[in-house]
Amino acid sequence: MQYYMIQWDHEEEDEPWRLYLEMDSRGSLRRKVEVYRIGLYQPFDALDTPPVDPRQLAGAEGSVTQLTRAQFADIWEQSREMPDGFMGMFF
Repeated sequence: MQYYMIQWDHEEEDEPWRLYLEMDSRGSLRRKVEVYRIGLYQPFDALDTPPVDPRQLAGAEGSVTQLTRAQFADIWEQSREMPDGFMGMFF
């Protein structure tokens, strides 16, 4: 597995400013966490996407950082504990 963080420098509240990725050996996304500036974490698992390059996802405005398995696991666990989506409005 490979792990990455993509970060964009924008102030949009309805667009993620950080994206954490877990990719298999083919480059397909397995899990990801979208983080929004307003404090919401949105985890997605059981993904099976076509292979993708993290640099393409980042585009010209984003930066890509490779993570360790432990770093991704910490973020994944945080995302499972943080309020997200509609229910996040009440916490």
